[in-house]
Amino acid sequence: MFTMFYDGRCPLCMKEIAHLRRWNTEGRVRFVDINSESFREDYPEVDPDAAMAVLHGQLADGRIVSGYEVTVEAWEQVGKGHWVRWLKWPGIRRLSPLVYGLFARHRHSLARLLTGKARCDNDDCRMD
Repeated sequence: MFTMFYDGRCPLCMKEIAHLRRWNTEGRVRFVDINSESFREDYPEVDPDAAMAVLHGQLADGRIVSGYEVTVEAWEQVGKGHWVRWLKWPGIRRLSPLVYGLFARHRHSLARLLTGKARCDNDDCRMD
């Protein structure tokens, strides 16, 4: 199973997680909010600060991946990889980490622009 570590206080992140959860009908992806109280205890191998800065995931074999690779893997696991597979094409693959890095650094500003809020307060982004 692939584990995706996400920022549950990021409105844009939560929109993507909602889509992924809808298509995760075979349960091939486990979603873990890095803001949860048990995160550090449950996943000591994942640096919470690094995971907050850039999307992280854990492959079934235990390896940690980050950035756009997490996005591609998650969408592949839910059967919609064709929507993001282009991120791995030659040429684009070289730019994907840079573009993703810019997105990750500015996701809160982008969220404010696109959703009206930079961060979720209390549980207003929760899908539980």
